[in-house]
Amino acid sequence: MEFCEKLKLLREEEGLTQAGLAKALKVSQSTVAQWEAGTRKPTAQAVVAIARRFDTSADFILGLVDEKLRLVPYYKDLSEREQTFMQAYSQLSGERKNAVEEIVRLFLTE
Repeated sequence: MEFCEKLKLLREEEGLTQAGLAKALKVSQSTVAQWEAGTRKPTAQAVVAIARRFDTSADFILGLVDEKLRLVPYYKDLSEREQTFMQAYSQLSGERKNAVEEIVRLFLTE
């Protein structure tokens, strides 16, 4: 199943309109419509947001795995600010992640 079909199926399973999903994802309704029609591809950031909204993995959303795995439960309990940080951190290069981890270690040992 392609991304466009999977997105529509997930949205309809939850009884969401395109406008409702668009509001949750902070995109326009026309963007959701284009994703579902297959005329536009989502950004990596949008795929992550979609996966979070439907409590599954980006791999499932992209069709890389068939099983709808749930997200790690604690992740949904994070504040919006913490989720934003985690998303930004996940997009860093390995070297930059190491630098962030070292800074955090320094603060935790004080």
